[in-house]
Amino acid sequence: MIKIKSLKKLPFFALILLLSASSLYAAKISKDEFNRLRVTEKLLRAQISEMESEFESSSSLDKYRVEYLASVAGKKPIPVSENAMAKHLEKAQYVFLGDEHTTDESQRNTIAVLAMMLKSKKPVTLVIEWIDDSYQNDVNLYLAGKTTLKSMRSKVEFDKHWGFSWASYSKILSAAKKMKVPVLLVERLKNRHSLADRDNYIAKAIARDAASNKNMRYLTVYGEYHLLGPDHLTDKCAKLGLKPQTILVGDAPEVYWKLLGTIKDPEKVVFAQLRSNVFYIRNGTPLERSFSYRSYLMKILGWDQSDFSDEISASDIVPEAAASVSNRFDQLHSPTAR
Repeated sequence: MIKIKSLKKLPFFALILLLSASSLYAAKISKDEFNRLRVTEKLLRAQISEMESEFESSSSLDKYRVEYLASVAGKKPIPVSENAMAKHLEKAQYVFLGDEHTTDESQRNTIAVLAMMLKSKKPVTLVIEWIDDSYQNDVNLYLAGKTTLKSMRSKVEFDKHWGFSWASYSKILSAAKKMKVPVLLVERLKNRHSLADRDNYIAKAIARDAASNKNMRYLTVYGEYHLLGPDHLTDKCAKLGLKPQTILVGDAPEVYWKLLGTIKDPEKVVFAQLRSNVFYIRNGTPLERSFSYRSYLMKILGWDQSDFSDEISASDIVPEAAASVSNRFDQLHSPTAR
């Protein structure tokens, strides 16, 4: 296991790859394999839509989703070199990083981005979504070494208020402790609040902390629909003077496919610039994100693979060398899959 201290010395690109939960990809992929992956994603999205129809829709969430997706649609991604991205993060003042709750590569990226920001001598505070702000003292005690990581799961009622993977999220707390990074809680998970109200509350909480810590920099890690869109979190923060901002998002599947279609090597699709202060970061490929989210929904609904007409396994979402894909592509590219 590599210690956090040594992680700080790694280039950003190498760090992301090292922390990735995915198995090693093949090198360059063929056009047929590219098409097979896209068909697989289409099938996964159809299955997700089928399951989401079982839940009551939320007009505010739908609005946030549409506004977020519009902000990343039609972008022409420009691949960014590891050195350029590393230098940018090292100097960045307010960094907002999208979190895909069901993909542990996303939580690993939180640690990676934090390590890159800490290359600067200026301090950094980590702002997180997944612990209610009433537990700030409990988190402070853990960071001070006065309680254990194992006890934190029950103390902050993680399973009750969040419910995603403790194994993934707890690594963030562990890394913050080792890096001696303060953690700021700004979320109210115990009660329901509108997305707009939450964004107002979060922005004001960060602004208050920044007013008391003039030299502090911030890494705010939140669900991606908060980060981009008119009057979403980053807009509200900017209006309170929390800028300049660097925004990294991973929920941009068309950006990923554009990059992969050009680069052809999945290993090298890690991050790209979308506009001056907005970057794509791979919080799992679109297939990994959809597969993990589908698994999450299946667990909630009690569904299994037999509930779907098309079977998709974990091996189907992994890019393969050209020699081994033709039969599988033919199976997926059937009339049923279209």
